[in-house]
Amino acid sequence: MSTCLSCGSSNLEADSSSGITYCISCGNVIEENVIVSEITFGEASSGAAIVQGSFIGADQSHARTNGPYRRQNSLESREQTIANGRRRINALAAALHLSERHSETAVRYFTLAVTHNFIQGRRSQYVIASCLYIINVFTLGSTFLKLVQVLHITLPFADPSLYITRFAALLEFGAETHKVATDAIRLVQRMNRDWMQTGRRPAGICGACLLIAARMNNFRRSVEEVVHVVKVGDLTIKRRLEEFKTTASGDLTVQDFRTIWLEQTHDPPSYIQGRKKERRQRDIGAMDFLNNKEQDTDILDESTVKYHNKKKILSLGLVETDDFVTELNDNFLKGEVESVLEDRDVQRMSMAVQETKKTGKYCETLSDIDDDEINQIILSESEVLAKTQVWMELNREYLAAQEAKRLKLESDLKAGINRQIKKRKKHKSRDSSTLNLPSNPVESAKKMLQQRTFSKKINYEALNYLFEE
Repeated sequence: MSTCLSCGSSNLEADSSSGITYCISCGNVIEENVIVSEITFGEASSGAAIVQGSFIGADQSHARTNGPYRRQNSLESREQTIANGRRRINALAAALHLSERHSETAVRYFTLAVTHNFIQGRRSQYVIASCLYIINVFTLGSTFLKLVQVLHITLPFADPSLYITRFAALLEFGAETHKVATDAIRLVQRMNRDWMQTGRRPAGICGACLLIAARMNNFRRSVEEVVHVVKVGDLTIKRRLEEFKTTASGDLTVQDFRTIWLEQTHDPPSYIQGRKKERRQRDIGAMDFLNNKEQDTDILDESTVKYHNKKKILSLGLVETDDFVTELNDNFLKGEVESVLEDRDVQRMSMAVQETKKTGKYCETLSDIDDDEINQIILSESEVLAKTQVWMELNREYLAAQEAKRLKLESDLKAGINRQIKKRKKHKSRDSSTLNLPSNPVESAKKMLQQRTFSKKINYEALNYLFEE
């Protein structure tokens, strides 16, 4: 039972006419504008029991009421749209032989679309079809690619040139958008000629071509900006740029690329990577072969050292008879030579030396191969002119000051003002050829005493007889 908050009395009275509840003791108003929310029932003219009031849903703007003259129920346009959508979704699901679970899920998606006013300005049949089609595109794409690979289906490739104009507009090149797009399309055609589009998605090709075309037209667009537009990884664009760098078209200047179309094609990147992998494996095999040869050489050196050590024993004069010593030497040498020749390590080493001689005939001479790095360092005439202009612009103040000095000097000479330029004295280099170095200790001591005299009481001439015998 409720009580008054002011005096604590429970003597309360409700006035139904004004809709307030007040305390009789102190007059404090406890409640006002009371709305009765319980369900009440009434009786119709036929005697049937009916519910008083109406139900208002969370997504309704007003309560349902009977239409004029009770001929039909007046529904909201939103409810009519949902009802029509449900009917068409069920019909489409039945035609596609979809289960009721899919149709109910599509109806819920359609209801959310109606709540967010997504259907305004769009055909309802397209929205209904989208609600039934909703799927994870990555899962669908993975299954699609596997199916194409298994069935060996040849699909037409998407031309990256179709997306160049849209991506160029998003990068905001201004009045130069058409020119940049034209250069990018030419780059796309060149990459297609060099087998760079085969098996590649068009977004990566478009990003690399737009980045190169922007640099060709003096626009500084970073890789991050291009990635934000074409929606690919920065590593993909860098790989496309590295692949284009190895082609013959990548060595051309901007003017040459716009005017010259090379008929020759470049090897596919996958083929080049395979060749590099094979070359790397051959190099590893060659290194293993050389390591084995070095081990065989060490074994032969050890056998040779043993042979020389045993030979030194024969040179010792342990026996006085010369004939006996000679016979002993011959017999011992013969046995040692036979043991060395029959040694398996020596035989393996001899075979390895023969193989090395055979393979040595096919050694490559790299002296006539051009160095690509050196060729890239050498500038063309247009590049020399461009760098000269840049240098002149950076050193413009210094050049202007030097030119002003030269003009002032000429004007002074014409006016008869001749300034004498002081020449600096050139000091000779003090090396062993110009210095008078003393030849013995006596001269060194004399030279030192000439520079500084210590005492007048010392006979310095006695130094001449100091080292005489």
